[in-house]
Amino acid sequence: MKYIIKRTDKFNDQLTDIIMYITSNHSNAVALEYLEYLEKEVNNLSDYPYSGSVPRYQAIAKQGFRAIVCKQNIIFYKANEEKQEIILHIIVAAKRNYINLI
Repeated sequence: MKYIIKRTDKFNDQLTDIIMYITSNHSNAVALEYLEYLEKEVNNLSDYPYSGSVPRYQAIAKQGFRAIVCKQNIIFYKANEEKQEIILHIIVAAKRNYINLI
């Protein structure tokens, strides 16, 4: 059974910021291509909810987060088996110190 993908407001805001940044520094076409790539990666979670890795920071891992690396960004999410849903919490630059953002 496929999991339902849900996004937090924080995730949506961060995704918007990333796409706007790409648009302003490259082009609409590049931003759209990256957005399509991200959507494909996120949609794969509906079939494979545990395909993301367990974060190396124990403080994050103990909260039940998993992570998928999408080129220069990391998406942190939680899978809820009872509700059959994936909740996307944040998307951050891989180079950023993200431990305090979750």
